[in-house]
Amino acid sequence: MRAVKTSSNLNAREIVRKIFDINHEPMPRGAWWWWFWLFFFNNPNNQAKPRQLMILWSTKNVREMDCNGLKIELKQPLDRRNLDGAVAAWYFDGETMHHNFLLEQCALNIADNTLYTDSSVPTSYSIGDKESTINIGSEIEFITESVNKHKFAAPTYYSNTYIRDMSFSMLRLNHQNLRGRIKTEPIRGSAYFQRVFVNAPVVPWYWGIFHFENGGVLSYFNQYLLGKAFNTGISFFDGDNVHEFADMNITRSGADIPTFSVSGETEHEKMSFTVKSYAQSSWTFRKKALGVIPTKLVYNEYPAIISDLELTDKKTGAKIFLGDLGKSVGNAEHTTGLLL
Repeated sequence: MRAVKTSSNLNAREIVRKIFDINHEPMPRGAWWWWFWLFFFNNPNNQAKPRQLMILWSTKNVREMDCNGLKIELKQPLDRRNLDGAVAAWYFDGETMHHNFLLEQCALNIADNTLYTDSSVPTSYSIGDKESTINIGSEIEFITESVNKHKFAAPTYYSNTYIRDMSFSMLRLNHQNLRGRIKTEPIRGSAYFQRVFVNAPVVPWYWGIFHFENGGVLSYFNQYLLGKAFNTGISFFDGDNVHEFADMNITRSGADIPTFSVSGETEHEKMSFTVKSYAQSSWTFRKKALGVIPTKLVYNEYPAIISDLELTDKKTGAKIFLGDLGKSVGNAEHTTGLLL
């Protein structure tokens, strides 16, 4: 069943205030929250493979689940202001992927403008008037700021109702400017953020987010189950205009470091592009449905670039190519399995 989508009528400031507000969402058994940042930044040793770091703070209203071999036993009932959860991260340093860079059960302490953990490597995410700051211990600091004023880069919030009380909501920042440091080294780049609440079975998906040198942004999403795709779409901001494709096709080739070929078409436009990954990390979630039925979701993440792109106006024949957008950097996801 295709989800019913509701876009928010809130302004940008009101949307940002929702990032740490979990008091107005239901907390049925199985409900899942996560706060997710992707940071893309310069690699002076190999510009073709930008460095990336992903950090995720998450909790799920279940008694027990497993992530990459870490058994997470969550206190019941969950306390909304001091959530029992976990922090996880991977880091591609330009040469090596550091899997499980962070992976630890911890308390997620949430205030009006801050999330922080009591993990062995303390982490925090705080929101100021114009900037957000993310700290990982004393050696990593990222500072993000929204500079692009186009609506596609502005904070967005929408929710889906699937059936009865099964629901989904996402708050998203498609593009943020990034500066910060790794130890004493200054870094610059861009960042992406999403805050997700889901109260439904987690089915597999393809997803990608990419930033271009000219300020453009490309995103796609494709859920699938039993070989059938649903909730598909491509959103492409070329630096001036937004192009939307409600339906898309995606194929994967290659093994551990794959390539994805993506295309979409409307009455007026058609688009195709290739996602070429250059590293990989993954999270394997295991949980017993009803306490007895084993379920598993493998969540693969691929640092990647766009290696070719073409958008065509079918009426005028005008085209946009990758060369018009400049260099790209981003991340592609491909999950398999089903988590109930």
